[in-house]
Amino acid sequence: MYLKKLLLLFLISSAFYSCNKETGTNKNLPESRTQTDEVTASETDSVMTPEEIFSSSLVQDIMGEEEDIDLQIYLEEQIYPLVSKSDKITLDKISSSLYLVSYRENGIMRNFILQKFYNPVKDEFLFEKTDTQLNAVKQFLK
Repeated sequence: MYLKKLLLLFLISSAFYSCNKETGTNKNLPESRTQTDEVTASETDSVMTPEEIFSSSLVQDIMGEEEDIDLQIYLEEQIYPLVSKSDKITLDKISSSLYLVSYRENGIMRNFILQKFYNPVKDEFLFEKTDTQLNAVKQFLK
């Protein structure tokens, strides 16, 4: 009988404890965490260079990839200086190793293909840029 009373008391106290967690101050914790995350995100955004904004916009926003560090570094170092004055730039993924970059220069759309290579000797990725007359419409809608 004593064991049944103890078990009943334990269940009741557990119920009160769990109800207290749902209605207590812990409910505000995710909100404060969200606000902290927003501050951290805005601080992170404010320290990005124009080159980093350029590469992350093309890779993450336009292409929809989560992150390709090698491609982003190449875009920042090699492509950004070429296209930084352009008012339109896009990046299309043709395959896992081919990308089509289109940009406007002096009112004329220019295109080039980036090809990604792996160098097993140095254990690194390399890119080659080739000018092309193909644009996304000509390339994909033949």
